[in-house]
Order: sequence, then structure tokens, then C-alpha cells
Amino acid sequence: MDHETRTEIEPGPSAADALEARDATEASPPSTRWQTTSSSRPPAAEAFCPICREPIAAGVVLCPECGEPTDVAARPVRAPSIPEDPPGASWLALHWRPLVTIGAILALISTGGALRYLAPHRFSAPRAASPTPPPAPVCGAPCWSGEACQVGRCVWQRPNDVGHLVDAPSVVGPFSLPKDTFDALPLDRDRFVVALFSGLEVRSARTGEALSLVTEAPNVRRLYRVGDVVYATSPSRIYVIDAATTRLLKTIELGEAVGDVVVGAAGRRVLASLPSAHAVAILATEYHAEIERIQFGDDAVGPVAVDDSGTRAITTTGQLPQPGQREPSGGVAYPFDPSRLGSEQDRVRTSMVGNPASALMSPDGSVGFVALRAENTLVPLTWLPSGAVRQEARITTCREPEQVELVRSDRRAIVRCNEGRAIQVFDLAKRELLRAVTFPGRAVDLAVSPDGAQAVVALSGDGAGSVALVDLKTYAAKVHPLSGEPTRLRLAPDGGSALALGDRGKLAWVLQ
Repeated sequence: MDHETRTEIEPGPSAADALEARDATEASPPSTRWQTTSSSRPPAAEAFCPICREPIAAGVVLCPECGEPTDVAARPVRAPSIPEDPPGASWLALHWRPLVTIGAILALISTGGALRYLAPHRFSAPRAASPTPPPAPVCGAPCWSGEACQVGRCVWQRPNDVGHLVDAPSVVGPFSLPKDTFDALPLDRDRFVVALFSGLEVRSARTGEALSLVTEAPNVRRLYRVGDVVYATSPSRIYVIDAATTRLLKTIELGEAVGDVVVGAAGRRVLASLPSAHAVAILATEYHAEIERIQFGDDAVGPVAVDDSGTRAITTTGQLPQPGQREPSGGVAYPFDPSRLGSEQDRVRTSMVGNPASALMSPDGSVGFVALRAENTLVPLTWLPSGAVRQEARITTCREPEQVELVRSDRRAIVRCNEGRAIQVFDLAKRELLRAVTFPGRAVDLAVSPDGAQAVVALSGDGAGSVALVDLKTYAAKVHPLSGEPTRLRLAPDGGSALALGDRGKLAWVLQ
């Protein structure tokens, strides 16, 4: 900003004084800041500007550096930014603002203290501190599949979509079946399928009339339910049938006759024994194909049992003799790992003298059980860390134990005895007998409901037959007579209906 503009804005000396100051400035020698002197103190003819503190010539009216007048008295008088104290003002007039602020803070603190003092139950006795609840107990061992840890105990959770037969079911039938009938299996509450030489015949569960025939699956011997499909075994192959539409989905070529078929709890693997081939075939249910075959030397293996993880299984050489045949005296049990290749098996062979007719694996794979039909005993097998198995103390059962089934609720096992005409319930953890239920006839077949609340037993004897319903909570049995002798018993997937099949008279009864 030049001098002329500054003189218009700020009050100061007149224009003539400004012109004289400018001429004096131009005539004055250059500033000493541009001169180099040997002494740091300016000469006596020089002075300092009171505004910018630059050295200037003495007697200069306007500073050539900042353009401000050097005479302090001639500078314009401006109002101070902070007004001075008015004359005669009292101390309270000068300090009332901080006093008001301090008073407001003290009032706020006093109000809070008064409210705290007047709070309800201020002077009541302090309540005792509630004790810290102890940590919830945890289960020491891992729970089985379908169980949940509750208060330090594994409790089985019943699925919501399954049940069991009512105490007094309605018996429909008997339905006459063709003479070439080998097996029958309920599909749902309205239909059941019959295995014939000519194929699979679908019949009504209400009238027994034939509804359709699956001719693409001829010469079927046994039927097994595997999830949403049915595995129909023939002398050299397995037919995969859709249970809803009864349509043939696939054919699994095995080249050998199938003895026994067992499905794992997860439903991802199926183990099929091949007695004539001395092997067990491992089938994948995702795409219904054989993925491995495990050989067992020269022994014709039959019954198979597997745990929930699919890593431990047992197969035996026992078999149920036909009426009039001699009881097999020997026997062998093979523990193996279905998840490994056949070439990587440990080849553990356990001698079981006494016809090992049935086997059972605990869901966690820690122990297995083999029923010796000729010895009337149940043999526990414990897996060792080395992979070998050890036979534990034998458990005495009723006469001729032919079938061992798992009851997941309360971790129990049911043994069906043919000659003993009874079933026995054992505690798998303590390996003790809980209850024995006797019947008026031979117990020829056994099925446990999906909810684990009921056992259905087929009874036969003296030309008559019946079906017994055993409550697995109270162990009360109710016998419902039939017009013939049943030899096989099958339950629907939901447990709400059952099919009793008589092989001798080729008859079928439906219980709902």
C-alpha cells in the first residue's frame, strides 16, 4: 500500500507534510541495513523506527521502511481493544462474571448431592451381594450324534418329524402276496413295495391292491431304505429306486450277491457285505456308486455294523440257520476302517467261536458288541490306540441272541432272543442288564422306532402270530394278534406305520 492511499485511510499529518517527508526521504542516504560496517551499533546520526525497529536517519518524519510517522506524539490516537476500567468502579462491578460462573457450578454440585441424599432406601441396610453362580458343568466325553450337553450330561434330542405307533394301532390285512415274494418295505403311510422276480410291485397300504410295477428292477431279493431312495439288491447288482416316484435312478453293478446292507447315521456311506466275494463294498450315496471294496481273506463275511463317523466298523461271519439246519460253531469278527483304502487296512482278525450272528457299534466308535447265538453271550470289543481290539468280559443274554439294535435315548441296546422268547435291554455305559421283556411266542424280528420310544417285535409260534409294542420308558408290552405268522417287520421312515410280512403264507399286514 503506497503513502497516498494510507493518508486517505488513516488520519495523520497534512498533505504538505507528506510531500516534504517524501522529498526528505529521497534525499536521504540509503538505509544502513544495506551497508556493511565494522561495528554493530548504528552511528549517532541514525535512529530506530519506533514501529518496525529498522535503523533510519535521525530526524526523518516518516519511516522509509514501514511508512509510519516516527514521532510517537504525532501518531493518531485509537480506542484500545480492551476498554480501560471505568473510573470509580467497585470490585463487585469488575468481578461479577466469574462470581456468577462459580455460583452456577456450586449450585449444580449441591443439587446432585441433595438428590443423592434424598434417594429412596438411602439409609436402608445394604443387600448382601449375590454369590457368583458356578460355571455350568460340561460333559466329560464328547456327545453322540443327535445328543446335546445339558447340565453335564449328554441328552438325546428327538427329531421333530418322527414318531412311533400308537398303543392300539389299526391292523389292515392280511393282504395276499404273489408266491415269488422275497421282501416288502413300506414307502409311506399309503404305499408299500414288494420284491418279486418280475420287478418291484407298488401296492396300496389301505387295500393291498397293486398300483404299479417297476420292471427295470427284476429278481430283487432284499429292500433297504436309504434316505429318499430304496436300495433293492439282486444276485449281482443293486437297483436305486426313488421312493417318491418309484422310478429307477441307477444300477450299481457289484458282480456278487449282497448279504447285508447297513447305512451310516450320516447317510453318506452304505456298507454292503458280499459273502461269496469275501468282501465288503463301500457305496457313496451322493452319486450311488461303489468307491472301495475291502477283502477279508477266505471268510464269507455277512452282518455289518458301523459307527456315526464312518471310521470304525465290524463285520462277522455268522449267519442265522434255516429251520432244521445245524448251528455253525465257529466264527470270526473283523474290525476295519471304511474310510481307508482296502490296501491300507490293519487286517485285524478276532476269533468268535459261537456263531456271531449280529454286531453293533457305538455311535462314537469306542466300543463294539457281537452277539454269539450259540453261546448266548454278548462280547464287547474295545479299540486300542494301536488299532487292535480287545475282547472284554462277556455279558450273558437270553437263549439264541440273533439281533442287536441301538436305542440312542439313554444309550441303550436291545438284544432279541429267538429261543428265549424275549428281548433284553442293556445299558451300554455300565454294560448291565436293565430289563428283560418276555413274550408268548418266538421273537423273530425287531425294529426300533426312529424316536427311540418304542420297540416293535414280530412274534411267531404254534401256527399263530402277533406283533408286540414295547414302551422303552416303562417297558410295558402290548401284544396285537395277527391272522398268520409274521417273519419280518419293517417300519415307515416316520415311524407312524409298520409292515409285517409272513414268508410262509405270503401275507402282509399294515399297522397304523
